[in-house]
Amino acid sequence: MTESASLAITSQQQSPAALAFLHDGAALDHRYRLAKAFSMSGMVPPHFAGKPEACLVAMLYAEQLGEHPMLLFQEMSVINGRPNTSARFAISRANKSGLLQGPITWVSKGQGDALEVTASAALRDTGEVISTTVTMREAAADGWTRNSKYKSIPEQMLRWRAATRLINLYLPEVLFGLGVREEVEVRPAQVQEVSAGGGTVVADLNRQIAAAAAPEVQPEIVEVGAVQPEPEPAAVDPF
Repeated sequence: MTESASLAITSQQQSPAALAFLHDGAALDHRYRLAKAFSMSGMVPPHFAGKPEACLVAMLYAEQLGEHPMLLFQEMSVINGRPNTSARFAISRANKSGLLQGPITWVSKGQGDALEVTASAALRDTGEVISTTVTMREAAADGWTRNSKYKSIPEQMLRWRAATRLINLYLPEVLFGLGVREEVEVRPAQVQEVSAGGGTVVADLNRQIAAAAAPEVQPEIVEVGAVQPEPEPAAVDPF
């Protein structure tokens, strides 16, 4: 059995020893002490530094994937509470998984807004050619182009997108539930306040939300920059 085929089997099967920490306190304690050492080593990314629990989870992922923990520390990040890895790591795992006859390849067509990239590979067991295509028009429509890399290196970004889509569709076991950073790490769109009748659209929406949340309490609306009248002094009873 080749090394790549063995890796594919390792990533798909759960050995009892790999899950020993679930019921063996000594095994869990050993892993935690290793995680603490990694977290204090100064050789892990900031989101793992000083966080032994996060390092422990990354180590468990590494164990299930058959990868070295240091590789996972460098390639794993957490976005919205979900562990993610890089597109290059996903492609690397697919290429060496033993599930394909050869590495993933790409074909590019067009330029600018007409650019499209197709990722292809052949399944080892059946010989079936699998492929997925992504385009710059899709990237713009789905908001991927908010990432400036789609302007500086568009073909590379589309290659990564096409490959990770192919992996998620046909080889989901390669990522073991990990997300892909390039697919979720898109900067949120900036909300521009537009003048609307002396106020702003955003301000009007905020007022509507506040009114819906507490209909019996009408919030005092204060326009920014407006001069507020001085409060009248309270009447004093001389007696």
